[in-house]
Amino acid sequence: MMDGTATFPQSLQRARGTIRTAFRNNALEVLFHSGSAKVLLPRNHAPSNEVVLVNTAGGITGGDSFTYRSSADASDVTVTTQAAERAYRSSGDDAARLDVKLTATNGARLHWLPQETILFDHSRLARRIDVDMDQDSECLILESLVFGRYAMGETLNSCTFTDRWRIHRDGRLVHAEALRLDGDIDRCLFNSAAADGAQMMAVAVYVGPRAAQIHADMNAALENMVSRAAMSAWNGKAVMRMLARDTMAGKQDLRHFLTTLGGVQVPRVWQ
Repeated sequence: MMDGTATFPQSLQRARGTIRTAFRNNALEVLFHSGSAKVLLPRNHAPSNEVVLVNTAGGITGGDSFTYRSSADASDVTVTTQAAERAYRSSGDDAARLDVKLTATNGARLHWLPQETILFDHSRLARRIDVDMDQDSECLILESLVFGRYAMGETLNSCTFTDRWRIHRDGRLVHAEALRLDGDIDRCLFNSAAADGAQMMAVAVYVGPRAAQIHADMNAALENMVSRAAMSAWNGKAVMRMLARDTMAGKQDLRHFLTTLGGVQVPRVWQ
């Protein structure tokens, strides 16, 4: 009403985005994007097809929802993001949701190499990554987290973050990863048994027939990394974990890490 007596439901705008891509024999078969999620396919002369995910909302906050699906059938595909994902402060109790589904078949190479995710103070984010692959294919999954904006003087005192990975090979679960940060996490991050004061952490998991080679390459990469890092390999997979006290040093270490791995393409947008 013009007299100001009318009431309207208060609801905040939420970002929604969906991306689906599929390659077969290194040819693009499916390209779909909607909402605040866009996909770019930059030209390159590398053997791997590069898929760049773009969040046009500029970040993610409580109540937002993004879904990414990518499949490779007898194809070489690298999926990355145009920029770091930013999990902003949430105004309510709803968590932002990010769901990733990857499928690799018939000797495919599908590498998930997004840029870092930055957790802002009082952010809420629930991420899920599911991988289905066959015995002849390989997947490399790399995710990195930055705890707050130290360059801006921000301390990450409180946030809610859950991360769930499941990798299935020929229908059998071969790797499970889970992380939960909740409530007052500042003290936890500085605990020597946790992040030990690190600004950044990263996890890389490789599953595939080249596990022995990747294991050797990872060991070679760790020798020249400034950040604290360690790796292990068993049952056809290799896992690297890293803690960096400085974010820029951590990012440089990850670029060096990927460059050292044979058959892995460092995304051009990382440059």
